[in-house]
Amino acid sequence: MNFTSKIKPLILNYLLDLLMSPAKSRKGRSPFGAEELKLLRQALLSQNLCCIDGRMVPALEREFAFAYGAPYAVASTSGTAAIHVALGALDLNPTDEVITAPITDLGTIIPILYQNAIPVFADIDETYNMDPADVERKITPQTRAIIVVHLFGNPCNMDAMVDIAKRHNIPLIEDCSQAHMTQYKGRYVGTIGDIGCFSFQQSKHMTTGDGGMTITGNRAYYERMKLFADKGYARKGWGARAYLFHAPNYRMTELVGAVGLAQLKKVRSVVEKRFELGRYLTELLADIPHTIPAPVTANAEHSYWMYPIGLNAVDVDLFSKAMVKEKIHVLPGYTGKPIYLCSESLTAKKTYGDSQWPFSCVKTGRKYEYVEGLCPRAEEALKRLVCLTWDETWVKKDVKRVAETIDRYMRELAKPRLARATHDDSRLVNGGRVAVNEPKHRKVRIGIVGCGQIGRWHLDAYKRNPAAELIAFVDTDVERAEKFAKDTRANVYASHKDMLEAEDLDGVSVCTVPSTHRDIVVDMTKAGVNILCEKPLAVNASQAKEMYESAKSKNLLLLTAFKFRFYDEVLNAKELLLQASLGKILSFRLMFGGYLDMAGSWYAQREFSGGGVVMDNGPHAVDLVRYLFGEIESVSAHFSRHQKLDVEDTAKLLVRMRSDIVGVVDLSWSVSVPSQTYLEIYGENGTIHLDPEGLAYKFKIWKEWKRIHNQSTVKEAFGRQVAHFVDGILGKETSFLGNGEGMKAQLVIDASYESARLGTSVNVSELWVHTHAHEPTHRS
Repeated sequence: MNFTSKIKPLILNYLLDLLMSPAKSRKGRSPFGAEELKLLRQALLSQNLCCIDGRMVPALEREFAFAYGAPYAVASTSGTAAIHVALGALDLNPTDEVITAPITDLGTIIPILYQNAIPVFADIDETYNMDPADVERKITPQTRAIIVVHLFGNPCNMDAMVDIAKRHNIPLIEDCSQAHMTQYKGRYVGTIGDIGCFSFQQSKHMTTGDGGMTITGNRAYYERMKLFADKGYARKGWGARAYLFHAPNYRMTELVGAVGLAQLKKVRSVVEKRFELGRYLTELLADIPHTIPAPVTANAEHSYWMYPIGLNAVDVDLFSKAMVKEKIHVLPGYTGKPIYLCSESLTAKKTYGDSQWPFSCVKTGRKYEYVEGLCPRAEEALKRLVCLTWDETWVKKDVKRVAETIDRYMRELAKPRLARATHDDSRLVNGGRVAVNEPKHRKVRIGIVGCGQIGRWHLDAYKRNPAAELIAFVDTDVERAEKFAKDTRANVYASHKDMLEAEDLDGVSVCTVPSTHRDIVVDMTKAGVNILCEKPLAVNASQAKEMYESAKSKNLLLLTAFKFRFYDEVLNAKELLLQASLGKILSFRLMFGGYLDMAGSWYAQREFSGGGVVMDNGPHAVDLVRYLFGEIESVSAHFSRHQKLDVEDTAKLLVRMRSDIVGVVDLSWSVSVPSQTYLEIYGENGTIHLDPEGLAYKFKIWKEWKRIHNQSTVKEAFGRQVAHFVDGILGKETSFLGNGEGMKAQLVIDASYESARLGTSVNVSELWVHTHAHEPTHRS
């Protein structure tokens, strides 16, 4: 290496450090550094700063999509543009309604009006985010989209929002402008709805000064979004010029893309620092009277773009002026009023000239008025809210100074009202205080029939559930039942009939051998008891049908314990499939297997189990396939025996779905080294691999695989299944697992045995007619 080659990098680094040295007049956050300057230099040297045929913007789109685990990303000029690009994908008609948040920047609203759609505002809950119940109340036949806003960096209740959007078949857009790299139940916001939108404005966790990004797993949305950001210009395959629809120009420049690439590498560390600061301030505020710390949505992390503080018993403006004197910058009321009271576009309908379009062309006769009282909880919350503006350069000493100053002024300003504040009707929930005014619900009275290993799993799950009370255990071996009752006040019985005579039950877990399920379940339904039954539901479809009809006649729950539906990796795979991220699904391979010596066990005794490995592992496999891919049209089964049992210990099921997806299900008790992944899903645009620790997936536009690690243990996932059953008994909506799932899985199991006997493929729906009239053939 010669002298010039050695000295050149040193000179370059010196110049970079010199150019990027902090300005003497600037204090606080300095988000840009040498890496941004290096990439800007590369962009300039390319002599092309337009993203068309550029390198920086396509690279940013690709890397941003990969960072969030999304197949597609479209860059644009601002966060406002990013939301407009998302709405452009939906091809709205004039006067379509879009439900959104009352506390947000006008950038969320402008794109709605520019698409000649009408904003409809849903009120907030205690997190300052949209209340799912009010969102549902605001849905009308004209609703074409929902835009949730993850305010201040705190995710909305996305489980509820997704459920509402799916049931009403309404696209769900996430405004993540204040919530970069922020997780909800282990997934980044922006990837949970149909489309996610991000802002790169100067104050955001990741900044390019201005800029935006829109991500999606829906290829059709992506293709339209890509066109929408570029004037609708179809640059390939349409001749010299072709603009396919009305659209703006939101193309990001290569300079912005270059800065974005450097910023993307930093953003997670920025967010993690703000997590640390936010949690610390929440701890300090918890001991300060009349303050409400920033609420955090359950099972989510808060990225604290700003830190919102609720104040009671003091004047917010006086408090804010006091903070300014102490050189602590806060925003009283954030936007001051809900956004619908801040814009003449809404209050006076000043839109396009004096036309008042789109409000003046509504054909339904409905009038839209943006006045006080529209979202009363939002209006009241803003009166008591101050927002602390900070950044990731703060340290704990800065946070402690803020907390001490707040404490001092709160005590001083609240003195006239202290006599009336005799008690605090609130409690801390996830770091935030919410009003306690909740009725106490009775506990669900539960019994467990069968006190073996799987019964223990049910026992542990119920014990962790505050809504459940264990009152009875049943086992023919009374000593085992007594061990279950040791840590509870439950009674012990030798038979389920004895328990029914003595106890008033709401629900029961049936954890006995399959041959006993029919008699126990029918007796339970006659007694008016809801049932969670371990798989398989029965030993054949005819029995399953009888059990189903018995529960149906009494309007009771009869849920089969299909635990895989509740596992993190399965739920994440389901979301990816619902978003059509993989495109058309072509095939799958499912493997449930390992080595188990079944000689002498009841699993291998047909009189108890009803069959072999297909009856044992098949119900879970069939339900998982049905849950992810829909109904099974036909099955072709091949069995073998390696352990010299009377039943099959290895099986291969070739299944065809009604959607024409084809798959292979391998089941075995005799595999010494099973596959690391138990399910592989192959689509035209990508692949997903599931394993007990999480899932890995890759889209064809990526070079690398991305992994989502499970956030819950297997026992926690099992507990969700039990909680689902308890919630159903309490009358809460439980559409996740219905009464018919066990019966439908049993039908496919019967079809598999029939296929192996006949040596041909069996149509599942045709077999149902057969099993209605006759008992199924002998299991072999």
